[in-house]
Amino acid sequence: MDKIKFNTEAYKLKFEDSKVGRETYLRIKKSLSLIGKGKKVLDVGCYDGYISNKIKDLGNVVIGMEISKEGVKLAKERGIDCFFGDVEGKFPFKDQEFDVVFAGEIIEHVFDTDLFLSEIKRVLKKDGFLVLTTPNIAAFNRRLKLFIGKNPDIDIGLVNYEGKGRSAGHIRYFTKKSLEKLLKRNGFYIQSFMVDCILVNGFRFDLLSKLFPSLGWSLIVKAKLN
Repeated sequence: MDKIKFNTEAYKLKFEDSKVGRETYLRIKKSLSLIGKGKKVLDVGCYDGYISNKIKDLGNVVIGMEISKEGVKLAKERGIDCFFGDVEGKFPFKDQEFDVVFAGEIIEHVFDTDLFLSEIKRVLKKDGFLVLTTPNIAAFNRRLKLFIGKNPDIDIGLVNYEGKGRSAGHIRYFTKKSLEKLLKRNGFYIQSFMVDCILVNGFRFDLLSKLFPSLGWSLIVKAKLN
């Protein structure tokens, strides 16, 4: 199955506040705090524009890019100026066009991460920055599941690891150090780092994640150009 068809079929449901889990809420809240206000923002892989709208509500100009045809349609319905585009190809934007690029839960889907980051670097202004989030393979819940011989919440094919539906399409996972190494190799340095929360058997602990960030469920970084 090609990736356009996969993403169009896999991502059909429209996000609403009532459908967002606590860890997702925290991840979005912390990402928004890093993005700030009064900027021109590219939301790469924006899906239905749910987060794009929240970025826009802060007083930013937001442009979306999405490979799911259904996602592009839904984002436009939310009032987001959204373009169809593949994050593993050339972005349909000019050099140094954006103050911020937001890549929320995207890089784990990408085969050519160097091309992806080089395109982000190209469209960012010289004083711009990237806000990126991605699952943490070293999260406490994942370590615990692996220790007792269970799948640590990673995809194993088109069907998800529980056999209950389509996988998310993740092809790679990061720790803080491996993500930092990849960003550094592509001309970025991490200015700010945080995580959303620590998951323990369905319970979410935000305070613990501040004390033990290496165990957080998702990595959240603000990366500047070198």
